[in-house]
Amino acid sequence: MSKRLYSHRRVKYWYCYDVDEICAIFKDAGLHPQTVRAWIKKGLKTIDSGKPALIYGNDLINYLKDANSKNKCKTAFEEMFCMRCQDARPVYQNHIIAKQQESFLQVKGVCRECKATMNKSYKLENFKQLQLYFRLVDVLPLYDCDNATDKTHIVAQVKMDQIESVQPRFSHDW
Repeated sequence: MSKRLYSHRRVKYWYCYDVDEICAIFKDAGLHPQTVRAWIKKGLKTIDSGKPALIYGNDLINYLKDANSKNKCKTAFEEMFCMRCQDARPVYQNHIIAKQQESFLQVKGVCRECKATMNKSYKLENFKQLQLYFRLVDVLPLYDCDNATDKTHIVAQVKMDQIESVQPRFSHDW
């Protein structure tokens, strides 16, 4: 089982917590008291060696930030994280599908190694750079950032294989 990420934003900086209070903060994630005790053994600072073990909020925040950063995988611009391979992988044939969400682009591709679907988010400003690295197979409603109106969108031209006709095909199904 992979390691969980616990948000440090739930912890108050100036509070002191005991093991049960920390478990109550992350109750929805199912944090067990024995996990917090393991954190203490691995280096989470306590106020003193007395019982119950008390932990300053700022020490817990720093510990969670460090633990969460160790579990992340950095990907290059042209790579995506494959959940099946558990590593950063290039996209199969550099084919992607882009869809605009409110303030970012949601991009889907296929892993070159295991052929699983991969997802990654990009900033809207990176659309031109995406076109340089990848071949856009489909662009779902992608709004023009320069002239933002409700009806403005870019239609992607799907490049046909040489076997098919030369006429461009447009996707109008959104």
